[in-house]
Amino acid sequence: MTPSSKSPSSTSTAHECVKTRLAESAVAAVDLSDCGVMYLHLGALTLRLAPSVLSELLATLGEAVAMHACQQAAGEEPLAWITRLQYGDS
Repeated sequence: MTPSSKSPSSTSTAHECVKTRLAESAVAAVDLSDCGVMYLHLGALTLRLAPSVLSELLATLGEAVAMHACQQAAGEEPLAWITRLQYGDS
C-alpha cells in the first residue's frame, strides 16, 4: 500500500483517553476517562459505559441484592418467587 492510498482511519490521529481509577475491590474496579466514559472491570471483562448507564446498572444490582436479602430473611429458597409466578402460590 502506498502512503497516498492509506485509509482515512489509519492516517487520523486518535486521542488516547486518560483514565483515572475511581474505586477498586477484590472483584471489580471502576475507571473514569477524560472522554467521559466509565470503565467497569470485572476480572477479564471490561464494560465501557456512560455514567448514566453505570448508575442505572448500580440501581438494578442494588434492587436485586435487596430482593435476595428479603427472600433470605423470609426463609425462601433463592428464586422461589419465579416458581410462584410460573405455577401459582402453593
